Amino acid sequence: MDPIAILQNRIEQLEAKLGLANVPLDGQQGDSATSNLLNTSQAINNATLGHEKLSESMQMASELNNYTDPNLVENIQQNNMHMQEVAAAEPVLRHHCQCMHRCKQAEPVLDSEAIQQVPQMQETVNNMHAAAAEVKAEADAVSLGVQQLAETCGSAASEAVEQIAGVAQKVAQVEDKVFPKRRNGLD
Repeated sequence: MDPIAILQNRIEQLEAKLGLANVPLDGQQGDSATSNLLNTSQAINNATLGHEKLSESMQMASELNNYTDPNLVENIQQNNMHMQEVAAAEPVLRHHCQCMHRCKQAEPVLDSEAIQQVPQMQETVNNMHAAAAEVKAEADAVSLGVQQLAETCGSAASEAVEQIAGVAQKVAQVEDKVFPKRRNGLD
């Protein structure tokens, strides 16, 4: 089959898929794919002859190539799905852009000499952490000893108070025996 006939057949199938009516060609008029193909061909011929700009013809050829693609409907649907995905992801993308901007602003701090020395200082930090853990363990032991001493002192003080109260009660009893209380001053 002739390549032009194959192309014409393909264009007719595409127009049928898209629901375009077969418009009789009147030279280069009409809105069908065939007429657009003829217009593009004429534009390319004019461009090669120097009558038009080549970039405009190339753009028309690109548009025509997209238009005659047999997967045009599927591509449009996929593009719409991609646009919806991008639109749905816009807040996340905006957040990521803000985070990247903040990281860019923090770059001078991250490039500072102090930050660059962190790997070398890590061993010192680890040693200090271990020493702090030992000091905490000793402080916990001292705290426990102080707590036990306080409990012992508290118990001893409580016993001393009880003994003093007992002695005070006995002294009061002895005073009552030795110095009985007078009744109405008549005794």
